[in-house]
Amino acid sequence: MNRAYTMKKVLSPMPRRLLVACVGALGILSVVLPLLGGRAMAQSALSGIGAAAQAKNDQQLAGAVPTIGAQLPLNLPFRNSRGQAVTLGQYFQPGRPVILCFIYFNCPGVCGYVLKGVAHAIDHMSMTAGVDYNVVTVSFDPHDTPAAAAEKKQAYEALLKKKNAIAHWHFLTGKEPPIAKLTAAAGFHYIWYPALGRFDHSALIYICTPKGKISQYLDGVQYDPATVRLSLVAAGDDRLGTVLDQLLLLCCSYDPNKGKYTAIALRVMAVAGVAVILGLGTIIGSLFVWEYRHRHPAAPGLAGAGPVDSDKKG
Repeated sequence: MNRAYTMKKVLSPMPRRLLVACVGALGILSVVLPLLGGRAMAQSALSGIGAAAQAKNDQQLAGAVPTIGAQLPLNLPFRNSRGQAVTLGQYFQPGRPVILCFIYFNCPGVCGYVLKGVAHAIDHMSMTAGVDYNVVTVSFDPHDTPAAAAEKKQAYEALLKKKNAIAHWHFLTGKEPPIAKLTAAAGFHYIWYPALGRFDHSALIYICTPKGKISQYLDGVQYDPATVRLSLVAAGDDRLGTVLDQLLLLCCSYDPNKGKYTAIALRVMAVAGVAVILGLGTIIGSLFVWEYRHRHPAAPGLAGAGPVDSDKKG
């Protein structure tokens, strides 16, 4: 049989089901591909943030120079807002990253704005405190008392729209040695000015992994809920977030200058390019398989053509 005629016969009436299957395969690839190594790429994209913070704060006496990946000492003793003796590690649980911030309760400046920023993020995230993450606020003033911590917690209980969240927002106080060890490990520096009767310090929050490592930090006093959510997903040991979150982490990187995640054009193009190539390969491969099956039909006996042969013999 003429080969050109055969190819025309095979390809011209290409089944609609095959087209639907190929398009579906392309869609599945575009979703599944970002999950392959997505977390590793997201973490690598954050590796340079500590260096950026270092350059920003080198000339400051008081500031924050967080190191991504630094381990916090979780065995340090503190007291909660009820006056109970606790350790920092009690609030770091499997599957739950932690939002950590340092303030002091009598701060006349930015501390209140930091806490309001945290409250805003809690209220506007789809994640649930106590289920998906915990929040820990530590006073770096050794003179602050559990009673002051309880008063501050009560104030933010009234402010929060998600009332159940306050049970998982922990306010801690401590003595100078554990405070100094914790803030040093976090790269958080502060200075007491006796003449002013106040501390000089930076405003930021930390996003920590369930094992107590610094995964991210967000500078300033306003924290975009979407950015906080993605930071928690990145820190959550692959137990948090949706397929869309993983795709965003793959194609975006946190920009400390803008304080949010921004798309990386080259990475987006690379992911899209690989998805298209794999999708086209799937379509072409399916066409070749379909053609092969039509050019090499099953044996007549297997195809149920026996009666036709017997008619020819008769």
